[in-house]
Amino acid sequence: MANVRKSDRSARISPCRSERVFNKASLWYFRTREGRDVGPFRYESEARQMLTQFIRDMMAIEAQARPQASKPHFRLSAIAETAERALTLVRAGI
Repeated sequence: MANVRKSDRSARISPCRSERVFNKASLWYFRTREGRDVGPFRYESEARQMLTQFIRDMMAIEAQARPQASKPHFRLSAIAETAERALTLVRAGI
Protein backbone atom coordinates (compact mmCIF):
# COMPACT_ATOMS: atom_id res chain seq x y z
CA MET A 1 0.00 0.00 0.00
CA ALA A 2 2.94 2.33 -0.52
CA ASN A 3 1.23 3.94 -3.53
CA VAL A 4 -1.75 5.28 -1.55
CA ARG A 5 -2.13 9.06 -1.58
CA LYS A 6 -2.37 10.88 1.74
CA SER A 7 -5.73 12.36 0.76
CA ASP A 8 -7.19 8.97 -0.23
CA ARG A 9 -8.97 7.73 2.89
CA SER A 10 -10.80 4.87 1.12
CA ALA A 11 -7.81 2.54 1.38
CA ARG A 12 -7.57 3.09 5.13
CA ILE A 13 -11.24 2.63 5.97
CA SER A 14 -12.29 -0.99 5.90
CA PRO A 15 -15.93 -1.78 5.16
CA CYS A 16 -18.13 -2.73 8.07
CA ARG A 17 -18.84 -6.46 7.92
CA SER A 18 -21.13 -8.49 10.09
CA GLU A 19 -21.32 -12.20 10.55
CA ARG A 20 -23.99 -13.76 8.35
CA VAL A 21 -24.74 -16.56 10.79
CA PHE A 22 -25.83 -15.40 14.23
CA ASN A 23 -27.48 -16.62 17.42
CA LYS A 24 -30.61 -14.99 18.81
CA ALA A 25 -32.55 -16.41 21.79
CA SER A 26 -30.68 -19.74 21.60
CA LEU A 27 -31.65 -20.25 17.94
CA TRP A 28 -29.51 -19.77 14.84
CA TYR A 29 -30.25 -17.59 11.81
CA PHE A 30 -28.47 -16.31 8.73
CA ARG A 31 -28.87 -12.91 7.10
CA THR A 32 -29.21 -12.40 3.35
CA ARG A 33 -27.73 -9.46 1.43
CA GLU A 34 -31.20 -7.98 1.30
CA GLY A 35 -31.20 -7.87 5.12
CA ARG A 36 -33.73 -10.69 5.59
CA ASP A 37 -33.14 -13.07 8.51
CA VAL A 38 -33.68 -16.73 7.62
CA GLY A 39 -34.29 -19.28 10.34
CA PRO A 40 -34.59 -20.34 13.08
CA PHE A 41 -32.31 -23.37 13.12
CA ARG A 42 -31.46 -25.43 16.18
CA TYR A 43 -27.75 -25.68 15.43
CA GLU A 44 -25.14 -23.35 13.98
CA SER A 45 -23.99 -26.06 11.58
CA GLU A 46 -27.53 -26.36 10.23
CA ALA A 47 -27.74 -22.60 9.67
CA ARG A 48 -24.39 -22.60 7.85
CA GLN A 49 -25.45 -25.56 5.71
CA MET A 50 -28.70 -23.81 4.77
CA LEU A 51 -26.79 -20.59 4.01
CA THR A 52 -24.53 -22.54 1.63
CA GLN A 53 -27.59 -24.06 -0.07
CA PHE A 54 -29.25 -20.62 -0.27
CA ILE A 55 -26.16 -19.17 -2.00
CA ARG A 56 -26.08 -22.09 -4.48
CA ASP A 57 -29.76 -21.57 -5.27
CA MET A 58 -29.27 -17.84 -5.84
CA MET A 59 -26.29 -18.47 -8.12
CA ALA A 60 -28.34 -20.98 -10.14
CA ILE A 61 -31.18 -18.48 -10.51
CA GLU A 62 -28.74 -15.78 -11.68
CA ALA A 63 -27.15 -18.19 -14.18
CA GLN A 64 -30.56 -19.00 -15.65
CA ALA A 65 -31.45 -15.30 -15.91
CA ARG A 66 -28.32 -14.46 -17.92
CA PRO A 67 -28.89 -14.39 -21.67
CA GLN A 68 -27.32 -17.38 -23.36
CA ALA A 69 -25.27 -16.85 -26.49
CA SER A 70 -27.09 -18.61 -29.26
CA LYS A 71 -25.21 -21.05 -31.43
CA PRO A 72 -25.67 -20.85 -35.16
CA HIS A 73 -27.76 -23.74 -36.41
CA PHE A 74 -26.90 -25.25 -39.75
CA ARG A 75 -28.92 -27.67 -41.73
CA LEU A 76 -26.85 -30.77 -42.30
CA SER A 77 -28.19 -31.07 -45.82
CA ALA A 78 -26.96 -27.54 -46.65
CA ILE A 79 -23.50 -28.36 -45.31
CA ALA A 80 -23.44 -31.61 -47.31
CA GLU A 81 -24.54 -29.79 -50.47
CA THR A 82 -21.83 -27.16 -50.03
CA ALA A 83 -19.17 -29.81 -49.45
CA GLU A 84 -20.34 -31.77 -52.49
CA ARG A 85 -20.16 -28.65 -54.70
CA ALA A 86 -16.67 -27.89 -53.42
CA LEU A 87 -15.51 -31.43 -54.20
CA THR A 88 -17.02 -31.22 -57.67
CA LEU A 89 -15.16 -27.97 -58.33
CA VAL A 90 -11.87 -29.44 -57.04
CA ARG A 91 -12.27 -32.55 -59.20
CA ALA A 92 -13.06 -30.39 -62.21
CA GLY A 93 -9.92 -28.36 -61.57
CA ILE A 94 -11.75 -25.08 -61.21
